[in-house]
Amino acid sequence: MQLLKIEEFKREDNRQYNFYLLKSFSIIAMLICHMVFRLGMYKEGYENDFSYFFADIILGCYLGVAHAFMFSMGTSIYYSNNQKPIELIKRGIIIYLLGYVLNFFCYGIYALIDGLIEGEFVEETIEALIGQDIFHFAGLALILTGFLKSIKLKDIYILIISLVLSLVGYFLAFTYNGNSFILDFIICHFVYTDGVCSCFSLFHWYIFVAFGLFFGNILKNTKDKDRLYKRVLMISLPIMVAYIVLSSIFGTLFLSKEGEYYALSILEALGLLSIDLVLLSLYHFLLNKVDASKFNLFIVMSKNLTSIYIISWCIIGFLEAVFCYILGIVFNYFVLYLMGIVLVVVSYLISIMYKNIKSNIQLKKQTI
Repeated sequence: MQLLKIEEFKREDNRQYNFYLLKSFSIIAMLICHMVFRLGMYKEGYENDFSYFFADIILGCYLGVAHAFMFSMGTSIYYSNNQKPIELIKRGIIIYLLGYVLNFFCYGIYALIDGLIEGEFVEETIEALIGQDIFHFAGLALILTGFLKSIKLKDIYILIISLVLSLVGYFLAFTYNGNSFILDFIICHFVYTDGVCSCFSLFHWYIFVAFGLFFGNILKNTKDKDRLYKRVLMISLPIMVAYIVLSSIFGTLFLSKEGEYYALSILEALGLLSIDLVLLSLYHFLLNKVDASKFNLFIVMSKNLTSIYIISWCIIGFLEAVFCYILGIVFNYFVLYLMGIVLVVVSYLISIMYKNIKSNIQLKKQTI
């Protein structure tokens, strides 16, 4: 139980804990999604199975997840001790490079071993090593934010720039069909392509960071948080309901180009943000009724988000490489969902152990 203890919470600080709950809810949904998404693909006809659809689309696209993390990252800049543009750029570079470290330990190492055994390295091996994902986007987003902050741009102008980038990205998505692997690799960092593994491209996804930055400025300078979140809820709830109803009629992600989650439009981003804002507002009012100390576990989970994410992908990569790829085992969805829940617990506990070991090492260095 010592692992679950954190500092005492003050009632006046509850205004920030709703972000912790949003992120912890999102990481739980994301980890279960990743487990089912990756290991479920080995089941024949998985594309038409509702169990796969629920994990991939409902948990993985709509319920917080990546867009909630990026929105929260933008907001957290105003609560960070390192708000200087140069510090944002430095953090961005580190996070971007960390993406390649994760690539290696998640799938790259297994792709290299497979290539050595087979005697050839296929294109998928390179993609496993340098594929663009959320860490690469987060790094570029921080670098861009640091640059825009360095030229003294106000948050509203950064938000406008993100809208322009989103619009450009929407029209340019899928347009590049060249044969150059290197050029495709560079382009996919900024605009979604269907060539090299391309996920969170900067032009499509920076809108969440920019809006988070804009919202964080408002939040920090608003004394009456209850009134603010009531207004946010009154605006975002009808948008969310309309978005869900229309998505049910016209199909999931119907506002994204070719229905691709990563090639979202401004309107799709608005729909996803409405979900984040509704959840954030509900968590705020929940924390007005229930003391934040009751949510210690989820708040600690949120504070260890990066390590939990990295650990979970390393575990998933190992399980897929050994059990699915080598042994040819096909898991049923009930087992996969259980494995996803276990993954959440294991990743959390390992992250706490890592944090404690790191703290002990730093403490020993200080005493020497």
